Amino acid sequence: MKKLFFIPLLVILTQFSFGQVFNTGQTLKAKTFSVGFEPAVLINGSNEFMLFLHGGYGLRSGIDFGLNVGVLGPETYIGADVEFAIAKRISLAVGAHDFGVFGLDGTLNFTIPIKSGVRLFSGLDLDVNFPEPETQFLLWLPVGLDIGIKKNMSFILEAEIGLTDPAYHLIGGGLNFYF
Repeated sequence: MKKLFFIPLLVILTQFSFGQVFNTGQTLKAKTFSVGFEPAVLINGSNEFMLFLHGGYGLRSGIDFGLNVGVLGPETYIGADVEFAIAKRISLAVGAHDFGVFGLDGTLNFTIPIKSGVRLFSGLDLDVNFPEPETQFLLWLPVGLDIGIKKNMSFILEAEIGLTDPAYHLIGGGLNFYF
């Protein structure tokens, strides 16, 4: 039943949305899925609304695969990454994306448990984009809260603070479901 539910969600995921981190410093357990949606505001002078959809699959203990698809008006973002646990609450994700220009991604995330079901996460998120005529290095400081609502559902609130020019700021929040 879980697989039948996940296939249509994956199809929807690949058609509609985008994301930055929307992830703590912990990886998915082997053979588990996650699906999330995140409305957000991109703060870049015009304060544009974005809708993100996120999907993940635990490949094996300590390694998961993530897919992010997003819409900003007529523009579409699509990205994928592989995340590796490097300590109990620290992970490193590497991947690639296209958002009008091809780029590579790297994210170092750590999680701090606040109390049962509530976790603070932060780290560094780097994009290396390859527009003409020169390469761009964009760096963000993600700060977020992951609040467990039910055993298989959490609310994630996050802010991405742009640290380099032309990195934008982003504020978003949404639900993540685990199967």
